[in-house]
Amino acid sequence: RGERLVREAEEEADRLMEEADRLKREAKDIFAQDLRSVCADLEAANHKLLGKLPPELWSKIVDENVRQNDLLALSMTCRFFGDTTKDLGMKLEMDLNFDSLFELRRSGKMTPHSFGWFRWVFDTLKILPGYKWGSKRVKGAVYEADLVHYA
Repeated sequence: RGERLVREAEEEADRLMEEADRLKREAKDIFAQDLRSVCADLEAANHKLLGKLPPELWSKIVDENVRQNDLLALSMTCRFFGDTTKDLGMKLEMDLNFDSLFELRRSGKMTPHSFGWFRWVFDTLKILPGYKWGSKRVKGAVYEADLVHYA
């Protein structure tokens, strides 16, 4: 009798675990659908609000307030900014080599960046090991040392 009760308890525990897993999957599906809906609503509202400004004004705002190295990050913040920078024909590239960073720092136009910005760079761009002087640089590459100099 005791063995039968233990077996029934184990079977009930297994059934409850399967039910819990099913409910988790259903909740994830519902949450994902709701999240997509919320994101679509926010995107539509942003586009409606931000789209009120003419392209010429956006061009002026970006030209006067966003440095070249920050354009890529701006364009990736939302679809509107991505489309706007593309429509304005802006060149989305970052120049993190030592010479350009030194010039920026010397000019006083270097914006301090947060830890989150550096994390975004590491998560988004391909970071190569330290550059060896005299070696040929890989075009478009970001080297670890470049980021140290940038910081």
